[in-house]
Formats: sequence, C-alpha cells, structure tokens
Amino acid sequence: MKVDFQIDQSLDDEIQVEIRSGQKTPTVSRLISYLNKFGKKDRNLLPLKTSDRIVTIKREDLIKVEVASTRLTYYTTQETIETTGRLYQVLESLNDDFIQVSKHSIINLDYLQSIESGFAGNMVAILKNGVKADVSRRYLPELEKELGL
Repeated sequence: MKVDFQIDQSLDDEIQVEIRSGQKTPTVSRLISYLNKFGKKDRNLLPLKTSDRIVTIKREDLIKVEVASTRLTYYTTQETIETTGRLYQVLESLNDDFIQVSKHSIINLDYLQSIESGFAGNMVAILKNGVKADVSRRYLPELEKELGL
C-alpha cells in the first residue's frame, strides 16, 4: 500500500481522502469502512430490531452473522437472534475483529478455532460454541492475510 500526502490550501480544515486501486478488493472495502468510522464514537452495544422488540448485544459476544435473502441471523454466545437487513451494513457497523468470509457470512476472528477443508473443495471456519461458517475461495486470501499467513 502506498500513502501520499498533499497540501491543498483550498480545503481549509476539510480533509479529502482518495483511494486508488485496480479493483475494489475486500481490503479496499475495509479501508473505506475504516475511514467512514474514523472519529465516530465506537459503542460496544449493537442494537438489533426484531419483529417484536429491540435487543442490544455486546460486540464481543457476537460470533457470526449470516444472511439469507434479507433475513439476518446473529449468533451470539448466549442466543440466536433473527432480524432483517443487509450484510454489508452490518459489516460497516462492526470493528476490525470481524471479517466477511463469504457473500452470506461475517465471523468474529476472536471466536475462530480452525479452518478445515469442507465438502466439494470449499473451506469451513470452525468457531466456538459449535458454530460453523463456509469460507468462499474469493474471501480466503483476505482471511489468511488477517491471520498473518
């Protein structure tokens, strides 16, 4: 990654950030998400609106988020909560402990126990509390990078 800084007197106190890349990779998406969150207060609670109530969960208790159509399922250390929404919006509201591992799953790296070969050549992330998540080949390099491999 190359970082440049230029002084532009026309911006006054405003900061303008430009990201250039050959394509929009998961790394680029995470950088954009990080920059959008920069300076905002990071709350530990994540509010979830279900059909009959609003539930708050602590981010550190969240193991995995999975989407099927617009139905989101949150797997926590204590319970499973279903709501509606978009996976990319959930990822934007989470911190760097979370990473997308497929088009339909986000996992908390703090709960990752192992990654194993699954059926039909894909990989499966084994998480604590018996939770599993498919890892697609597209997201595997980013996961390996986050793990320092």
